[in-house]
Amino acid sequence: MILNKQEIKNILDMLLSEDKENAIIAFSCLNNYASKKHLGELLVLYQFGKTTAEVWEKECKKGFKIIKNALQLDSKDYRLPSSTVFSALTANKCSEESTELYLEFFTNQFSDHLYNMGYPTDKFEITVKLKDND
Repeated sequence: MILNKQEIKNILDMLLSEDKENAIIAFSCLNNYASKKHLGELLVLYQFGKTTAEVWEKECKKGFKIIKNALQLDSKDYRLPSSTVFSALTANKCSEESTELYLEFFTNQFSDHLYNMGYPTDKFEITVKLKDND
């Protein structure tokens, strides 16, 4: 089973929740689905979940091991640039749906940064689309 976009968004909301119980439930769910097949979804949640690597390692051992191997993390560099995570998505041929979701979250994050720098977000539109491999 591949987790769909809506399920990943729901798990992400749980990871970002102020209620710590939500994160525990989310990690429990992820432990059940943690496999190389779900690497893309795990990478999306790791990058945008705003949860520390230490928490991932403690609460989602199996998933964190998969993430750590894909990103080639050593014990010190747990927060990586978006380009590194995106490269891992493409290098590991993760699902198109997880790649699109990653780009959606990245684009939203980028828009938020532009807004915080004083650029009115209602004056521009950012669209990201994966090219077909023709």
